[in-house]
Amino acid sequence: MGKMKDFAMDIEDFCNGYFYGFIDQPMVYDEEDFTIEEVVEDVQEYFKSEEAAKYAREYIKRTVEGA
Repeated sequence: MGKMKDFAMDIEDFCNGYFYGFIDQPMVYDEEDFTIEEVVEDVQEYFKSEEAAKYAREYIKRTVEGA
């Protein structure tokens, strides 16, 4: 279980690098910088995993879009 949690946190940290904001404020997403799909593609390329890409997509939507 610990390895999966670390893996998920690594993906979250990777995604957070594409967005900006302050610790006490929500992340700021600007479509002109990167699209969600571009970030997800980068995650899949970096982690070499479809599951990582799926998790990244869910994480970004949950965090940035408030879903």
